[in-house]
Formats: sequence, C-alpha cells, structure tokens
Amino acid sequence: MSTYSDLTGKNVVVTGANGDIGLAACEQFLDSSCRVFAICHHDDAGLIQLKAKHPQGELLDIKRCDISDRFAVEQLIVTLEEEAECVHVLINNAGICRDNLFSAMSYDEFDRVMQVNLYGTFNMCKSMLRLLRRAKGSAIVNVSSISGITSSFGQVNYSAAKAGVNGFTRTLAAEYGSKGIRVNAVAPGMIESKMVKKVPRQIVRTVISATPLRRLGLPAEIASVITFLSSEASAFVVGQTLVADGGLVMR
Repeated sequence: MSTYSDLTGKNVVVTGANGDIGLAACEQFLDSSCRVFAICHHDDAGLIQLKAKHPQGELLDIKRCDISDRFAVEQLIVTLEEEAECVHVLINNAGICRDNLFSAMSYDEFDRVMQVNLYGTFNMCKSMLRLLRRAKGSAIVNVSSISGITSSFGQVNYSAAKAGVNGFTRTLAAEYGSKGIRVNAVAPGMIESKMVKKVPRQIVRTVISATPLRRLGLPAEIASVITFLSSEASAFVVGQTLVADGGLVMR
C-alpha cells in the first residue's frame, strides 16, 4: 500500500477505529509515521494488538468515546487539546447497521443508525473544528457507503444516514475549503468485514455476481483511499464522494 511522506508527523483522529476499515486505516497512517488517535466505543482488542505488533505502535493512542453523545465528544476534544496542539486529519469512520424492512423497522432502529452515522459525523466535525483550523491545512474524510448513493433493500435507515453524510460532506467542503480544510468522502461497496459477515450469504453472492471485479473489497483497499484523500496527493480534490465498490454502482 502507498505511504505519503507529507503525512509524516501529523496528528490523525480515526473514529470507529476498532472496525475492519478503521483498523486498516490506523495501520496505514502508522505506516506513514502519523500520530494516530484511535477512537472506539468499546472492544479495543484489535487496536491493542495493532499497537503491540506495528513497528510504529508507540504512535497509536487508543481512546474510548460514544461519538453519538455530543457531551462525550466535547470531553474527548478537551483531552485531545491537552495532548495535541492541532489535528491535521479527521477520519469519520464510525458506523452501525440496524437492518430491517421498512414495515418492520422500529423508531429505535432508525434513530440509533442516524445518531451514530450522521449525528456522530456532525458531532466530531463540529467539536474538532478549532483543532483542525489550527493545523492550517487539514483534511476531513467521511466514510459513507454506496447505500447512500443507490437503493439498499432493508436499509432505509442506513441509506438515509449515508446519503446525509454525502450531502454534509459537499456543503462542509464548500464552507471550509477557503479556510484550509479539505472535506471529502469515500463510499465503499460491500467489504470483507465483521459487519458484512452478518449479511445473509445469498445477498452477498448476489452482490458479488453484480460486481464487475467479482469479489468483495478489502478493508486495506478502502484505507488506501482514505489515506490518499488525507494526503497532499489529493490536494485539489474537494467536496467529492469517491466510490470504491469494484464497479457495482456503475452497473
């Protein structure tokens, strides 16, 4: 995977860092010698393993926070301000699914997905703004999904949240591009992950058969898009949602 010398020494915050994509992103930022603040709500075992095995593991700082709780996020920011002068890169990767057919979907299933996936992104960007502006040239990458671009059966809540993330990304990019903060998103297709392992196998096979590359994506492939959008290699890319789905949406 590519490393970017301009990222060396930069402070990076990754939410949902204990998920498959989050772990892969943390690893690739460590490969570029970034100081990584890995944010998870619970279950930090994978992050502890990464910290122990990676040659730059001492640069990984694991923190717990429920990013859907704005007061918890504000307290997290207080801690980050004590430990880092600024934040150069914010990766909003935290997300959950609560799939159900619309007729059976509960208000709680809809609300919880919106709270984590959309409000969590808002909470982190809003609270992190002053730290990002101090960097004088920073980047936000929001992890969306092709579910926010095309229909996704049984995911009215998830699709609505991710479509919201895409719109949020474009408008935030328009507001803050001139202030030195680049904002973009990546929209993964179906990825080999713990989340996808919960999806019925027939649905997974159907998706693979409709994907030109005839396979699921890998977490590291999405992490590579994330690090690209975080680096100066994408310096002229602003307000975009980069689709990484093996060609599924174009079909």
